[in-house]
Amino acid sequence: MQSLFTAEELELSYPIIHGVVSSSHPVTLGFVLSQHPDFDVELYDDVVNYSKDSLHVAYRIKYLEDDTKCLLIKNKGTKELLYKKYKQVDYLICAMNEEEINTEIIEIIRKLSGIMICFALDNPNQKEILNFMQLQ
Repeated sequence: MQSLFTAEELELSYPIIHGVVSSSHPVTLGFVLSQHPDFDVELYDDVVNYSKDSLHVAYRIKYLEDDTKCLLIKNKGTKELLYKKYKQVDYLICAMNEEEINTEIIEIIRKLSGIMICFALDNPNQKEILNFMQLQ
């Protein structure tokens, strides 16, 4: 019997995700990001989890040197965490239109006032991946 799909067609794609620990309120963090000369930052439409029951504040960050973009998303939404595996992570950084986040963006964010730590997260499992597939 012939398979209907190839392994490549069944492979789910999602962005590489970094976690940010910060006690800063989303508006404060958005302001700090917008003050950096290498970034163009704008409030993005709220990100909705896959089950469409929790809204998460998000900012689109464009790195002006090469126009790469990423999203900074508040992990805790109106009803639940976007990435439940990382309860201690306040914000998530996800690439937009690229598979990986520009490392320069991560280095700049690590040095910002109010950021305690910024680090790469493990790949989401099959259930968690659904929240991130829609970001691409």
